[in-house]
Amino acid sequence: MKKILLPKELYEQLDLAREKEIEVVKNNKNSFTIRAKIPNKKEDAARVFLIPAAISTLLFFIVSQVMGLDQIYLSGTESISTGVLVIANAVALTSFITAFIKKRKELYHIMRPRVYWRTFLSVILSVFIIVTLALIALFWFLNQLFYGLSFDVLTSVLIFAIFSAILNYLLIFVVDTFSIQMMINMLIMVSVGGLVASMAANNNQYWWRKNFSLLGTSESNTSLQFNMTLVVSAALMIALFDYIFVLIREKLGKRLRFMVLQILLTLCAISIALVGLIPNNGTGLAHIMHDVAAQLIVFFMSLSILGIRWFLPDLDKNMYRISYALASLIALGYFLWHPLHYLSLTAFEILSFSLSFAWIMLLINNLVRILFNTRVIYLVDIAKEKDV
Repeated sequence: MKKILLPKELYEQLDLAREKEIEVVKNNKNSFTIRAKIPNKKEDAARVFLIPAAISTLLFFIVSQVMGLDQIYLSGTESISTGVLVIANAVALTSFITAFIKKRKELYHIMRPRVYWRTFLSVILSVFIIVTLALIALFWFLNQLFYGLSFDVLTSVLIFAIFSAILNYLLIFVVDTFSIQMMINMLIMVSVGGLVASMAANNNQYWWRKNFSLLGTSESNTSLQFNMTLVVSAALMIALFDYIFVLIREKLGKRLRFMVLQILLTLCAISIALVGLIPNNGTGLAHIMHDVAAQLIVFFMSLSILGIRWFLPDLDKNMYRISYALASLIALGYFLWHPLHYLSLTAFEILSFSLSFAWIMLLINNLVRILFNTRVIYLVDIAKEKDV
């Protein structure tokens, strides 16, 4: 086996105290990834997914027999879609949680144990919401194509087994490839996907005439989905900020400005969660608390954006320009809404949410680039024969 000589700092970063082997993965013509070699496991996603898929299929068959179904519809109350959403989804999520816990020691290489457990619930809820929304959308689309379609029990069980196997494989694959970038993608999918789905599926097509918060009230049939989207998005934001700032303090040292920025962003996320937890129903105390929480989002976000140069003085100057430009657009949107009434409240809320969310994504990507895209130049020489 050929030998590669590494500088001490790279050796320590790869955590090669126990594992002496590394693997070099070719990305393109002149780019490679070096990582510690993980011993081959007897179990992998290609085999592990078969067990929960078989269990969920057996449960689906038993339930169909107990209910005395001879024909099972593709969509509806007693249908394949309901079976996948309830049985297959529950079994797959249980399988995901089990695999995620088993892999925790490997994940400790990219996050500290306390950060792992703090992000645990956020990751589980995010995966559950993403999968559930995707399944609902998929079966809604299939129902539009094949309205009223039904199958015999054997064919239904076979179709269910295929959906269950795919679902379990995808969730096990998520565990095997889990990373900080995947958490960012989850935040985007949960936030954008959940809110868009709530708007699209809402029974009141004229909800936009009032305000954005109407989607989370009793006047909307998608209120639970809308409010859960806000809560889970907030939890994911808190988990990401916690993970990122722990690493930043380890890399750049403990600074007051880092702590203040993390507190502001965390308070902003908590305010978002409160907006989801306290629907704007009626005109009582809940209405006041909802409005206060919404105003706090604007307050904490404004402080974060306007103070970005002090909080993170080492960022690229374009980040500062973009931050101030976005803040100016939000201020302009407010001016066009309140004094001039050129924009409706809903239009201003969607505009400010879009710009604020874009800034958060931009900030997270910049922080991740600081943490993981550090460039260090080394002199290279060919190993001598005695070293090979």
